[in-house]
Amino acid sequence: MLVAGGLGERLGYPGIKIGIPMDLLTGKCFINYYVDYILAFQKKFCSEGAKIPLVIMTSDDTDEKTKELLKNNKNFGMEEDQIIILKQEKVPAMIDSDAHFALCKDKLLIETKPHGHGDIHTLIYQH
Repeated sequence: MLVAGGLGERLGYPGIKIGIPMDLLTGKCFINYYVDYILAFQKKFCSEGAKIPLVIMTSDDTDEKTKELLKNNKNFGMEEDQIIILKQEKVPAMIDSDAHFALCKDKLLIETKPHGHGDIHTLIYQH
């Protein structure tokens, strides 16, 4: 399982966190290393034809970008049916420990954010 609902904005990266290059030599991004590890493990320890699934939890912010990254890179060598993408819901955002709602700038709307890593258990159960 890979929780991939966040953007790389706090890291100064303009894209999604799983697309951040991990080293300067190869330029491989985080998800590429993740998939390479799963495929190497699968080759070494699984019986012929067995596939280890990869479940990726995305959010509204990262869902389309994650699918695009995978498509543009041919799933980094993983088969299409090995990857399961589950999108988490958003909930109202709070600005402090007194549970005051965060408001959208220049709008009369409550800001929402992805629910969090704990959603992965519920999403797997529902899926």
